[in-house]
Amino acid sequence: MTVDPIIAALVILSVLTALLFAGGAGLYRRIRELELAVHTGVGLGVPIGDGPLPALGVPGRTTIVVKVDRRCPVCEEVLDAVGRLAPALPRDAGFTVLADGPGVAAGLPEDVRVVRDPDVWRSVTVPYVPALLVVDGRGTVVHTAPAGSARAVAETVERFTARHAKARYEEAGHGAGEVRR
Repeated sequence: MTVDPIIAALVILSVLTALLFAGGAGLYRRIRELELAVHTGVGLGVPIGDGPLPALGVPGRTTIVVKVDRRCPVCEEVLDAVGRLAPALPRDAGFTVLADGPGVAAGLPEDVRVVRDPDVWRSVTVPYVPALLVVDGRGTVVHTAPAGSARAVAETVERFTARHAKARYEEAGHGAGEVRR
């Protein structure tokens, strides 16, 4: 039994094409994962302290940045939650509201910083609004989450304050995982 050389060549080309397609699909998936990691904002540096852009964070302080815009239907609910939760934050933490223009985020408590700068707003590249970003004292985003409701804001703040309290406990000389008798 002999195999026609044209059929053999077509089979080999089909197998090679399938392998090339599978490799390309894997590469495309990996690129999308990397893009998503960048777009979620984790690891993004944001302005802190003095500089050409208004600061979103405060050096040495953890900041929860709330990104809102004037066309967002749930942003008022999120901002009301920020106003209620701000007094409960630890002293070395605070809220910053990042708005895309004037008139947004009016009526918040004085201890909530409000930045109304479209350039800074555009520089914080998360793919959703409203968004919560937890920024450490060095200006690095360590957590992001959509803030689709007051409950989502409260849950993120609760998780943050629990982790914050645990870190302070460990810094005070109590080891992680230490068993007390």
